[in-house]
Amino acid sequence: MKIKKRNLIIILISLISIIGYVSYKEKSNLLTIVSKTDGRWIVATILLMVAYWTLESITLHMVTSKLHDRQKFKDTVKTTMIGQFFNCVTPFSSGGQPMQALHMAKTGVPFGIASCCLLTKFIVYQLVLTLYSLAVLSFKLKEFVGTINGFTYMVFVGFAVNTVVVVGLLSIGYSKTGTVKWTCKIIDRLGKFGWIKHVEEKKHYVRREFNSFYESFKWMKQNKKMIFYMMICSTIQLTAYFLVPYFILKGFHLQGSVSSVIAAQAFVLMISSFIPLPGAAGGAEVSFFTFFKLFFPPNVLNVSILVWRMITFYLTLCVGMCFTFWRRDEGAVRDRLKGRNTIQLLARTTKKPKS
Repeated sequence: MKIKKRNLIIILISLISIIGYVSYKEKSNLLTIVSKTDGRWIVATILLMVAYWTLESITLHMVTSKLHDRQKFKDTVKTTMIGQFFNCVTPFSSGGQPMQALHMAKTGVPFGIASCCLLTKFIVYQLVLTLYSLAVLSFKLKEFVGTINGFTYMVFVGFAVNTVVVVGLLSIGYSKTGTVKWTCKIIDRLGKFGWIKHVEEKKHYVRREFNSFYESFKWMKQNKKMIFYMMICSTIQLTAYFLVPYFILKGFHLQGSVSSVIAAQAFVLMISSFIPLPGAAGGAEVSFFTFFKLFFPPNVLNVSILVWRMITFYLTLCVGMCFTFWRRDEGAVRDRLKGRNTIQLLARTTKKPKS
């Protein structure tokens, strides 16, 4: 996948803008704020991001090693960071999975198995994110409704988007025939209005992708214990990410409720997840400013946005880029099962029920 120059320009403009804005707004006391920051908490914040990447790697490795027993954890880590990099440079984080599947295939994982592993991890992550968001909305929304105007409906929109994705995935898993039928009808209708070209080609693509998903989902239902462990890892992973602002808060010698800060970061994620720009440029910063002005005083808030963005996005971008463009002189041996049918491979990894 070629990285569009437009996406890189957007990211660069976003970086220059936030640095310029903070430097202009806090030019008189920027050095004072930085000098009084507790560096230990900032280092701990970076370690939280390392934990976030590691837990994602562990989650992916659980399913990959199950279907491909020769998978090495170091290869899974590289696959994870490649996904992080392409998620950063593409709108809606849409570029990560295709490049991860390509890298897994290059390291010897059959492409069908790679797709199944990534799809399984995606389903688990979306399910955990939706349940986590539901818990946050249930317990913490009232705390923010009275103090933040105009953003509440955006939180619900973000939550609704994630919920629709999960409901759609479950619909395919439990009602494949009906879901395919209605999807094809929608494609036909859009084709009649001229909104979609090559209707039959699109329908063929949908059937093929739904078949792949359905087989992955069926395999997941037969490996519930592993899925449970993956959900635990994903929950801890999200918690580590949501704790980043709290650690920044402590770094500036400020106090705040851990649960409230986690809720605020969850709301920021809900909103920024549907910003159609690489890294949710602009939307992420505005969302953070809106929610975290409740925790940071005005003279520290702008600096905290810069620190948060540098650690959660630009650090991920740089580390992911290093993994993406790191070349190794090792001949990746193609797996001898590569040409086999994905369904057969899944069937072989599932124990037959006792009669």
